[in-house]
Amino acid sequence: MSLKKAFGKRLKEIRQQKKLTQFQLAELANVDEKYIRHIERGGSFPRADLLEKFAEILDIDISEFFELKAFKDKKQLISEILNKLNNSSEKEIRYFYKLIMEY
Repeated sequence: MSLKKAFGKRLKEIRQQKKLTQFQLAELANVDEKYIRHIERGGSFPRADLLEKFAEILDIDISEFFELKAFKDKKQLISEILNKLNNSSEKEIRYFYKLIMEY
């Protein structure tokens, strides 16, 4: 995985943990929402000043963007999916099933 893709994935993960939308992060960082999407898809890497701004907004140390161990492994993902399913309605479970089977 390239640095841009790894960074984008990590930015998205942290942003979601902080319960911010792409629009909210963009607004706080004074950049276009499309730019946030582009970064999160791995299409671009932010300038150093924007990297600092993201860390400040997300209330993290810049080094956390580069902690590759932060990416969830298969076992963690399955555990989170099962937890989500156990706390879902029958309608939601049917929806998830349909999504998975169509994939």
